[in-house]
Parts: sequence; C-alpha cells; structure tokens
Amino acid sequence: NGVIHAAGIPSTGKVLEKDRGGFEAELQPKVAGALVLDRVTRSEPLDWFVLFSSTASLIGDFGQCDYAVANRFLDRFCLYREKRRAKAD
Repeated sequence: NGVIHAAGIPSTGKVLEKDRGGFEAELQPKVAGALVLDRVTRSEPLDWFVLFSSTASLIGDFGQCDYAVANRFLDRFCLYREKRRAKAD
C-alpha cells in the first residue's frame, strides 16, 4: 500500500543556455509531482512513499544543474516528509 513517483524528463542542454521556462520545465515533473502526491495521500495510511532520485543530486550533472536540483529536492523532501510522519505518530 504505497506510492511510487518516478516522473522526470531528461535534461537538454546546459543550464546557462536555458531561459527560466526551460529550467522550470525540468523541475516540474519531479518537484510538482512529489508535492501533489504528498498532498493527495497525506491522510492515507501508506506503508511506503517512494521518490526516484538520481546520483546527480550528489555529484551534479556536469552543466545541466536543473536535473541535479530537481533530484536534490526529492532527497530533501523525503527527509522532511519522514520527519513529519514520525512527528504525527
């Protein structure tokens, strides 16, 4: 009884070559998807809530930092969500 969030899009081009819209488009599936899933399942008795991140959140992605930022968000959001869950118990 749980949720798997594996949305994402491959980064295209270096971050310095993108406009704001391109940067935000890279973040959208991972960040907005995680927030929406968290909100709509908040009152559900889940056994697990899985977010697929990437090693890019730790080592970067060589000029395409939007992908790394999106995955870093997922890493930190998991910690936040788990603290909130533990506090509710």
